[in-house]
Amino acid sequence: MSRLKTWCKRAAIALAALLVVAQLVRPEHTNPPATVEVDAPEDVRVVLRRACYDCHSNATVWPWYSHVAPISWLVAHDVDEGRGDLNFSTWDAYSAAKRAKKMKEIVETVEEGEMPLWFYVALHPDARLSADDRARLTAWARMRMADAGR
Repeated sequence: MSRLKTWCKRAAIALAALLVVAQLVRPEHTNPPATVEVDAPEDVRVVLRRACYDCHSNATVWPWYSHVAPISWLVAHDVDEGRGDLNFSTWDAYSAAKRAKKMKEIVETVEEGEMPLWFYVALHPDARLSADDRARLTAWARMRMADAGR
C-alpha cells in the first residue's frame, strides 16, 4: 500500500509541475479590427453577437479559462478554426458566390442544430438558439442567398 501511495504522490507532483510549465505556452488571443459589419437587421445581429461572434468574428470575448493551459490551447484552436470557416468581421472579403455558399451553410447548420456547438452552449447558456432565433437566422440567410443569386 505504501508503494501505491508513494507512486500516487509522485504522479500528482509531476502532473502539477506539468500544468505549471504548460502555462508558459500561451496561444495568441487576438481580436483584429473588423473590416465590416454584416448587413443584417438589428434583431439578427443581436443573435449573431450572442451565439456566433465568439468563434466567427474578430469580436471574441476571451473568458478567464481561455488563459489557462491546456484549455487555452483548445479555445484558441476552436476560435482560429471558426474564424477560418466563417468570419463575419471580414465578410466584405468574400466573393458573392462565397457569401451565398456561407449563407447556405448557415441555414444547414442552424436547422440541423449543429451550431452553436453543444460544448460552447454548455459554457455559454445564453448562446442557445431558441426556435425563434433559428427561424430568424435561417430566414435572413435565405434572403441573403437569394440576393446573391441575382
